[in-house]
Amino acid sequence: MRYLPIILLSTLLIGCGSDSSSSSSNNSGSETDTTNNPIDSAPDKDGNTPVTDDNTDPNLPPTNDNSPEQNDFASMMLNAVNQARSVEQTCGDTLMPPVPSLEWDYNLQSAAFRHSSDMANANFMDHTGSDGSTPSDRIADTGYSANAWAENVAAGQSTIESVMASWMSSTGHCMNIMSSNVTQMGASAVENVDTEYGIYWTQVFANPW
Repeated sequence: MRYLPIILLSTLLIGCGSDSSSSSSNNSGSETDTTNNPIDSAPDKDGNTPVTDDNTDPNLPPTNDNSPEQNDFASMMLNAVNQARSVEQTCGDTLMPPVPSLEWDYNLQSAAFRHSSDMANANFMDHTGSDGSTPSDRIADTGYSANAWAENVAAGQSTIESVMASWMSSTGHCMNIMSSNVTQMGASAVENVDTEYGIYWTQVFANPW
């Protein structure tokens, strides 16, 4: 299992060791690996192209309803994140107070799916896509206009519970999850058994203009 934080520009919020996370109050972001939940096929993580609007494909987000269906990947990931945000957390040496719940956004989910798919297809884990894209690029390419953003990525964890545990034990990732600067999120996990880690996770957080 692996998860790494990266430091991106624009009011740096986070960046740590072998984890990849960063955020900003104005177009800032943090990344962490994400992969498709092996139990649920909802979109989440690595992909170099935005998800299209096709509700017949379980890997594509619905186009009209912003409320994930109960027990699908989106609702399980959103519930896990909001549960963490509902109570005080210690991120490294920093005590983070409870913060409001996030809403699911399918544009952010598409950005996460693009990156997770990319990592799974190209067998790598990083915040920079194989096409040179940054988290900010991938968010903007969906049409989402963000004044704050963050991204978490990870690889190798088999469940939402295990990847959340990894992120919450990492200072940068934990601070992204607990940030009061974001109000929405999307996530994705993509599996490819022919790669080093097998599954690649991405969480994308943002606040719209």
